Amino acid sequence: MIFRLEDDADQQIYAKHRVDAFSFYQSLSELLKHLKEIYEDQNLIRKCHHEYVALKQLNKLFSSFYSEFTKIFSFLNYDNVTLMNDIQNKINNHLQNALSICLIEFNSLDKLKIFLQDVNNKQQVNYQLRDEQ
Repeated sequence: MIFRLEDDADQQIYAKHRVDAFSFYQSLSELLKHLKEIYEDQNLIRKCHHEYVALKQLNKLFSSFYSEFTKIFSFLNYDNVTLMNDIQNKINNHLQNALSICLIEFNSLDKLKIFLQDVNNKQQVNYQLRDEQ
């Protein structure tokens, strides 16, 4: 069915139907549900783009931020390289600093997410220990 889509619909699902995509469709019903969500609200993509541009982690836990990040980018046609570059600018200063001194070259958004989640979890433990003293 994917190969029968044309123009805008094809562009909307392109990033998710590739084999190497971060979050690909698991079933035809998932694909149809995604297309329905997009085409029921013609302003959805514009709205998601504005939300994506404005999204910053600030004081949110990384898990909350990342959940919002994935929800928004699932409606946008951004490749993994763009998402990986963008997330580095959207995370808080502590995570940006940890990433800048890290010697690991991340080749996937999932690996980057795991690293950032781990750093954030360690940061939260440090805050809790400091508050207990």
